[in-house]
Order: sequence, then C-alpha cells, then structure tokens
Amino acid sequence: MSIKFSSYFNEWLNENYYKSPARVGKGGDFYTSVSVGPLFGVTLAYHFLNLVEKGEFSPHANIVEIGANNGAMMYDFISGIFTFSPENLKTLKFNIIEPHENLKEIQAQNFKQKFGDEVYVKHFNSLKECEFNEAFFISNELLDCFACEVVDEDKMLYVKDDELFWDGINSDTLATCKKFGVNKGEVMLGLKEFAKGVKNCAKRLKFITFDYGDMARRDEITLRIYKDHKVFSPFELANLKEYFGISDITYDVNFAQVEEEFESCGLKFKSFKKQSVAIVEFGGAEVLEYVLKNGGESVYKSFLKQFKFLTSPEFLGERFKMIEFDKGM
Repeated sequence: MSIKFSSYFNEWLNENYYKSPARVGKGGDFYTSVSVGPLFGVTLAYHFLNLVEKGEFSPHANIVEIGANNGAMMYDFISGIFTFSPENLKTLKFNIIEPHENLKEIQAQNFKQKFGDEVYVKHFNSLKECEFNEAFFISNELLDCFACEVVDEDKMLYVKDDELFWDGINSDTLATCKKFGVNKGEVMLGLKEFAKGVKNCAKRLKFITFDYGDMARRDEITLRIYKDHKVFSPFELANLKEYFGISDITYDVNFAQVEEEFESCGLKFKSFKKQSVAIVEFGGAEVLEYVLKNGGESVYKSFLKQFKFLTSPEFLGERFKMIEFDKGM
C-alpha cells in the first residue's frame, strides 16, 4: 500500500530517528549550532537577560525549549544565566516540551549530573499542558522536523515499500500550495496547530527559533538525507530502507509559510535575520569579551572558534536564519 510522503517522513524522523538523541557533532550525522559549543546557548541567555534589564521580561519568567534533544542548549542557557546573573537562577523557571519518555530521562540525567539539585528543569509532554504568564521560547532546528509534502506542479510524492514515486496531487495539498505560492518543493504541515499551541499557553511570550531555509519562495526540491556528515538525495538512493530511521532527513524551511501561519494565529512577526546577524545582535561579541577577560586564553580561543563557526558565511552564519514572534510584548 502506498502512503503520502508526509506520513513516511514523520515515521522516519519523529517516530524513529528523534526518539533517541540525534547523532550530532563531529562523530554524528551533521553539525548543529548547539553542537558547535556552548556559545550559542550562552548568547541566547545573554540576550534574554538584556530583555529582563529592559523590562520586557521579569526575573520570574519561564524559559521554554522545544526539541531539546539531549538538553545541551538548555544546559548552556542556564550556564549563561549563572555566569552573567546568578541571582536570577533562583527565580527563573526552566521548562522543556518533550513527548519522548526516553529523551526526558536522558535530559533529566544530564541536568542532574551537571547541576545537582541547584537547578530544576520541568518537563511537559505537549504545549497543551502548559500555562505560563510570561514565556521565552527557544529552539534550534525545530521547524525542519515538521512533516512535509513534496510537490512538483500537479504531482506530489508518495512512498511504497520504501520507494518514492510521483502521482496526482490531492485537493488539500493543492490548496495549501496555492495559498503559499508553492509550485515545486516542500509544503510544511502542522504549523498552524503548533502556532496556536504556542499562542494559547502563555499570556505574554517571545518565540525565537533558528533553522536553515529562506523567506523567499524557491521552486526547487531541497529534500536530503544526512548520514555521517555525507549528504544524499533520496531520489538517487537505490534503497531508502538502509537509511530509514537511522539517518537525518530534512529540507529547507519556507519561512514565508512560517510567518503567515504564525501571524494567522495571532502571533506578531517581530524579525527575520541571518544567524550571523542574530548572534551579533544578541550579544555574541560581548560574551566573547567576557570570556577573554575572565576565562583564560584556551577558553577564549575555543569560544572564538565557535563564534566564527556560528557566524561565518562558509559555515552556519548565512545558511541558518532566525525568526522571532511576540505576543503581548
């Protein structure tokens, strides 16, 4: 029996590959901004503290991460709070939205090992369980985990016995393509429901996420597989079954669709920037300066290398983007 590609994608990624900590970094399938080192998470914490100083958030706000993998970004964020404003550790609340029980256990073990009983990170299964007065949402490479349909004019992608084939586009997918002006490429599913969940769980919020993609609509298919830092086109592989659930499958995010879907739910679009710009504006250089003065030469060299990796066009600085939404701010 054949199935839509979106079902195959979801089973591959969300029901298999991401049920265990993703293989990221040097020894994994791909690099992320988090796997580069702690600078990414520490810079987000520095930015948040600046927002507290400006009065946009109180010291009693909730920090919420979605798609935390092994918990490294939240750990780095908390470390940044400890470094620049340790008194706020007593009042801030740290939360992770995590549907997978095994990942909750791994994250809890990592936090226990690193913080002991000094810091508590609360887990929620879904956004529906959350009710915050004010929340600062952070995530990295979350949006490209949303299931997608792949289309080419009047055709869409299907799968049978791990083989891809094209057939007629269904009415729902065609309507979505027309709505967002997509003739060829990936159409994201589930964004509106997700955005509603974010909006409804907090009275005031800021939502910041990073991913690869662009705001401009492109008529091209970007679907690809990462395995051991090698990139494969799923259309060129003889046997997808060899990669199913044990490698990363992804695509470039259509941020124009993200903006429209989020705004239609009542979230206010705030900004869209290259990661290189966002890291600088969020205080990455100030974090570097602090490390230079207080961390010693070897630590500074490590953070400087991370800064270059996060901001340089030849690495992650140009390809990755940041999009930001507000509610009640």
